[in-house]
Amino acid sequence: MPKTTIGELTRTICSEYCVHLVPDSSRAWNGPQIISNLDEQCNVVVTATDASLEVIQRAVDLNADILICHHGLTWTNGNISLPNSGDLESPRTQLAIENNLTIIGLHLPMDAHPTLGNNAVLSDKIGAEASGNWFTTKGNPSPLSELFVEQRDYSNWPAIVEIEDGRKSMNIGIISKLESCTRSELTSRLQESIQSEQTSGEEVRCFPEDRNLESSLVEVVAICTGAAGGAIVDAMEFGADVLISGEGPAHAAILAQESGVGLLLGGHHATETVGPRALADWLNAESDLRNWGLKVSFISAPIGL
Repeated sequence: MPKTTIGELTRTICSEYCVHLVPDSSRAWNGPQIISNLDEQCNVVVTATDASLEVIQRAVDLNADILICHHGLTWTNGNISLPNSGDLESPRTQLAIENNLTIIGLHLPMDAHPTLGNNAVLSDKIGAEASGNWFTTKGNPSPLSELFVEQRDYSNWPAIVEIEDGRKSMNIGIISKLESCTRSELTSRLQESIQSEQTSGEEVRCFPEDRNLESSLVEVVAICTGAAGGAIVDAMEFGADVLISGEGPAHAAILAQESGVGLLLGGHHATETVGPRALADWLNAESDLRNWGLKVSFISAPIGL
């Protein structure tokens, strides 16, 4: 029966998510962050939003060979803490290494993926149809060994553009269109899509808080999960009636009121669980197709933010 190794599956994931090309922040480290024995057979894979100590422990309890996270081991300065270094984040690294757990980070690659990404999946879940991309990010691809790169066709991905300062830019958000949907109905659809990942008392927040707007029709939605709630002006320039994100700065509520663009905030973590869940489903389907015999699951660990 065909199987796959940790190294082979790591290459498949990194190639599927265009890790070697997608520009990102210098604090992000996409691709393998901790690597165990690449030649060992892979049996158990888990996905999650955050590589927190809790999530890593639960992955170990499941005897996982690979943990794939949207937010990787560190956001402090882009450097992964060494085991026993005394750094706050070092217990994560130590626990993973002691248990031969490979950890793969997929930050903007998991946002930008045209079908499995957080934005694409959330667009589908609210019943919208993607029509283009928005929300420009700038940075450079994470260094990645050729061992983890397969040649693929990425023509359906957002374009990557070189800019004057030597970095690259990419539009990772999605502009989607809706039919016959009120702002109130859209809020309900978003709430239903992410409520399993919200903590008690957490719910989608709507700005401006004006009941007279609940019945207004929404035709164009700008979606960018996570922390894009401040991009009201950009969303307006793309013709959006509503911007959906996870969180935003205080002035975003004022901009929403003054611009007429509705703002729906569902929580940074909650809105970025849909991509890791979709990845788990995709890996299970690929495993069945290729007879890999993998056990793949998503670890839910809401944080309330």
